[in-house]
Amino acid sequence: MLAVLMYHDVVPDAGKYANDPALLRAHLEYVRDTHPVVLPGEPLQPSKLNVCLTFDDAHVGFFHFAYPLLRELGLKAVVGVSTDVIREETTAPMQDRLRVSSQAGRNGNTACFCTWPELREMQDSGAVQIACHSAGHVNLTGSGVDLDREIRGAGEIIADHLGRFPNTYVYPSGLLNRRIDRLTARHYLYRMRIGAALNHGWRNPGGGPLYRLQGDGLHDERGPLGALWKPRLRYYWNIWRGR
Repeated sequence: MLAVLMYHDVVPDAGKYANDPALLRAHLEYVRDTHPVVLPGEPLQPSKLNVCLTFDDAHVGFFHFAYPLLRELGLKAVVGVSTDVIREETTAPMQDRLRVSSQAGRNGNTACFCTWPELREMQDSGAVQIACHSAGHVNLTGSGVDLDREIRGAGEIIADHLGRFPNTYVYPSGLLNRRIDRLTARHYLYRMRIGAALNHGWRNPGGGPLYRLQGDGLHDERGPLGALWKPRLRYYWNIWRGR
C-alpha cells in the first residue's frame, strides 16, 4: 500500500500548517528507517507500506530547511507549485523571507515562496519533483473559475520555466468534484487530494485522486504513520462508498 504524506511550511516555532526543522528531521529519519520512500510512478515495494512525501505551496522554508535535509538523508519529495506567486528573483534576505507568512505572500509579498531558480536547482538535484498546485490556489469548484488556466495553463508555465510538464497535480485545499478530476486527468497522470486514507497504489480502485495524510504540526517522529489503523479503515470505507 501507499501513504502519501502532506506537509506545508518548515520554520522554527512552527504553527498549525508547518513543522519545526528539528522535529521534521527526526520524522524524516524515522520515515527513511522504516518505509520505502517513492515519487509518483516509481515502483512500489510489495508487502510494505511505501511513503510519498509531498510539500504544498513551495514555501522558501522548504528550500532552506527541508531540501538540504532530503539530500543529506537520501530522500525525495514532491513540491506543489502555485505559479501566480513564483518569481524569477527576490532581493529580500533569507531570514526576512522566512518571516513572511504565506497569507502575506498571496497578498503580494511573494518573498516567502521559492523562486524559479530555486525550484530549478531542486529539480535538477533529483531530490525534488515539481507538481502543479494550480495557478492562483483558488477553490476550483467555485463559480467563474478559469479551470483551463488553473489546471493545464499552470502546468504549461511550470514546463516553460523548468523544462518539463509535471506528471502530478495537487488540488488546492483538496477541493474538487468528479467533473474537475476528469478534466485534470487529461493532463496529469497523478492527482492528489486531502483524504486521511491510504492508497492501494498509484492507481486507486475507481481511478480517483490519491489520498494524503496530514503531516503538519508533528508531535513526534512517527507523525501520521504512528496510528495507521485509522487511514486503513478510511481506505476501505472509501472503496465501499465508491470514492
